Amino acid sequence: MGKVRKKIPLIIAIMLFLTSLSFLLFPTVSNAIYQTCSQGSIKEYDNNVSSLSKAEKEKYLNDAKAYNLSLTETVDDSFAKHTYEDIRPEYENVLNFGNGQICTVEIPKINVNLPVYHGISEDVLAKGAAHSANTSFPIGGKNTHSVISAHTAYPGKIFFDDLTELKKGDIFYINVLDEKLTYKVCDISIVKPDDTSKLQIVYGKDLVTLVTCYPYAVNSHRLLVTGARVFEHEATADTVISRRNNNSNSKYLIFLIIVMVSMAILILLKKKRSKRCDAP
Repeated sequence: MGKVRKKIPLIIAIMLFLTSLSFLLFPTVSNAIYQTCSQGSIKEYDNNVSSLSKAEKEKYLNDAKAYNLSLTETVDDSFAKHTYEDIRPEYENVLNFGNGQICTVEIPKINVNLPVYHGISEDVLAKGAAHSANTSFPIGGKNTHSVISAHTAYPGKIFFDDLTELKKGDIFYINVLDEKLTYKVCDISIVKPDDTSKLQIVYGKDLVTLVTCYPYAVNSHRLLVTGARVFEHEATADTVISRRNNNSNSKYLIFLIIVMVSMAILILLKKKRSKRCDAP
């Protein structure tokens, strides 16, 4: 009984250590798992697209063009409500290859590559970026303005957390079907959640606006980063400044922590054995 009592402080210390470690590791491990799943979704999308015939791709593209054209004929503020009651019946079927993924948004400067899904329901926002219904599908072309939203400060996952690092002139990409569309940031605004004045279609322009909550973990406003379509030769190289989404770095960090914990446990066990050997 005495031996058990002597072990209680050690057991409590180990439990406290493991509990603290789990809180420390949760964001890193959770995000690493998400990034792996996310890249799997993107790979599945690429495989689905590559299996399409030229005629099938043209059909998907033509349906999206027709949808976008219908928006220019009835431009109003209805998309700003962001409710499924405002979504046209055909919306979910446009550029839907089976899992609701429309395209991917790639932002090299902040090391982001996210799948983009139909609608902005909470279920969608929990797994990637979301295309706002009743805005143009992101296929390029004049008189289009696509709005793509993603969370900031979402527990255990990194989405648009570093969107604040983007500056005018930075580049991001929309990968849709087998095309890579290039956009250069031309406007950055902080607005109230109900202010949609900068999300309207601008005639003659090909725009995509990235939206996230602002400021970090407060979410009282929205950060809008708008890019205008440019040709590849007009794009400038980006420097990765955020490594929080770097999956390989996360794996190294997790491995390092596991090694350190294992070493600490081995040292504790070794000291315990030494005490037993030194005991008379």
